[in-house]
Amino acid sequence: MIEKRYHNELKLLGKRIKFFREKNGMVQLDLELKSNINRTEISRIENGKKNIEFYTLVRLANALEVDIIDLFRK
Repeated sequence: MIEKRYHNELKLLGKRIKFFREKNGMVQLDLELKSNINRTEISRIENGKKNIEFYTLVRLANALEVDIIDLFRK
């Protein structure tokens, strides 16, 4: 279970991932194929319901063709 104190940060990170996915004209299936991360997991990440591992974050940034730091900038 995600600690409540990190819930807002995970939601913001998920929104950034979704923003870049949509900016690249991708649906979750496209991101799944490009990152090799299951669509269900991508959905949970984008909705801030999954604590994301660093390796997963790197794979998503690479698939979205952004620097990992961009996922944390507003």
